[in-house]
Amino acid sequence: MPNIITESGMNFVADNAFHIEKSLLYTNLGDGVRSVEFVRGKANNLLFIEAKTTFPSPDNPSTENFVKFQTQIDEICDKFIHSLNLFSSVKIGVAEDELSNDLILPEKISLVFILVIKNHEFKWCKPIREKLMTTLPLYLKKIWKPEIYVINKDVAAKYSLTVNP
Repeated sequence: MPNIITESGMNFVADNAFHIEKSLLYTNLGDGVRSVEFVRGKANNLLFIEAKTTFPSPDNPSTENFVKFQTQIDEICDKFIHSLNLFSSVKIGVAEDELSNDLILPEKISLVFILVIKNHEFKWCKPIREKLMTTLPLYLKKIWKPEIYVINKDVAAKYSLTVNP
């Protein structure tokens, strides 16, 4: 049975993971820093996983929805960036926190930012991904070269990111 982290009503496989959102490092920082749910090593990838139950529809043209949509995009980008910085600070020894002894990473890895939206139509995932791509700072994309995915619970289960209880 794999280790499990439950977030937004989904059970994520958390083998080879650092539950950054629950770490002392993150919880002691206070306001101004955001975090994804957890970081997981999978094959040659370092996955930064953020989970949401819902997300504003990119198809709704109302001003109120647009503001909510952009606010959520900005928050997700902050979570990816802040979490990358937090994790890196631990790995290079600037910040102290206990990474799980089970978290083993290969010498060379690729970064993958994943937003999983539980109750979401798959057709809405692509415009959210595109907006995340254009909102993330150019320096981050040039230096770290992250892959970015926006998926729903069905796709997450298909790729063994989640399991049923």
